[in-house]
Amino acid sequence: MWDSVGLDDLDGSTYEALVACRQAGVEDLAAATRMSTGRVRTAVAGLVRRGLVTRLPGHPARYAPAPPDLVAAELIAAQERRHRQFRSHLQQLATTYAANPASRHPAELIEVLEGAQNVRSAFHRLQDDAVSQVRVFDRPPYFNSAGSGAFEVNEGELQALEKSRVSYRVIYERSVLAEPGRMADVWAGVRQGERARLAGSLPLKLAIADDRIALVNSTSDFDAQTAYLVHPSALLDALIGFFEATWSRSVALNQPDRDADPDPVADPLTDQRRDLIGMLAGGLTDEAMARALDVSVRTVQRHIHTLMDAVGADTRLQLGMELVRHGWA
Repeated sequence: MWDSVGLDDLDGSTYEALVACRQAGVEDLAAATRMSTGRVRTAVAGLVRRGLVTRLPGHPARYAPAPPDLVAAELIAAQERRHRQFRSHLQQLATTYAANPASRHPAELIEVLEGAQNVRSAFHRLQDDAVSQVRVFDRPPYFNSAGSGAFEVNEGELQALEKSRVSYRVIYERSVLAEPGRMADVWAGVRQGERARLAGSLPLKLAIADDRIALVNSTSDFDAQTAYLVHPSALLDALIGFFEATWSRSVALNQPDRDADPDPVADPLTDQRRDLIGMLAGGLTDEAMARALDVSVRTVQRHIHTLMDAVGADTRLQLGMELVRHGWA
């Protein structure tokens, strides 16, 4: 048990004996642990150096333990520091390894992942190991924990954005926004700093960490519970280029700021209409917007006409131009 926080069994036994005695000398601790005086003296000296035990004034030497709750906090924090240092070292090794792809066998450049759990784990690792940016094609179906193919909130992305650790650029397939509740999930990421765009259709699912590794799969791969990890290679370069080309052709998703426009025309901007503006910019049909908002088509059309009246637009084209002018789209 003690080895999990960097102490050996003798260190742990010595500390436990000292906690039981509250204060004791080396001979007392040797008797309590049934170890030699020399070994216990060495263990006590190590515990003192680590701040887990304090020598009391006077002679012969007696010792008192630091409170166990403080010891636990210090040992766990120290172990976490060591883990972070080791992780950083491994990432440096991975960078060195990836920098010389020519030395890798062609079979190592693409790694086949089988099973939804393995695919999910690979996606989480890809996000956790990213240093500067993550780029994503977001389209259904999803390798979720329930195995249903339905969407799950990407908590790893939200946590990374909250800590400003890496940047995210996500291209959503238009059909994604037609799913009830998904618009709110998209805005949650955008509010945290995600840069989001919308494309009519995406041929595959894709996640790229930095320029180092990609996870890719298609709908047929989902049915087979399969995905592919692509390591530095011409194929990875092609996937990165494909993402950037798709990004340049996609429509930006910008949620209207609640406080951005104090003019009276901002009054119509209810939360539902803010979602509607994002979907209008993405080119969704009235029927798709109605499904996404869980309202009738007539309600969607009424919201659109309210926005048109607010900005003085006679057509949807004019509405789009006015929404851009007001900074709402």
